[in-house]
Amino acid sequence: MSKGVRFCDWCSRPIRGEAETIIPFSASGARPNSYRHKKGDPECQPRRDPGMLRPRGR
Repeated sequence: MSKGVRFCDWCSRPIRGEAETIIPFSASGARPNSYRHKKGDPECQPRRDPGMLRPRGR
């Protein structure tokens, strides 16, 4: 059985290679694990909100 595609919980992009597993607290164990890119992975960048006109702080 092959693993499905895992998506990063932070940037919503597919994860290629190794990932950090985030185990959520669930007393019954019903919540699935989440995944994130490894720290420092250049593929993991937050996606811009399409409704945002321009970045703040200018």
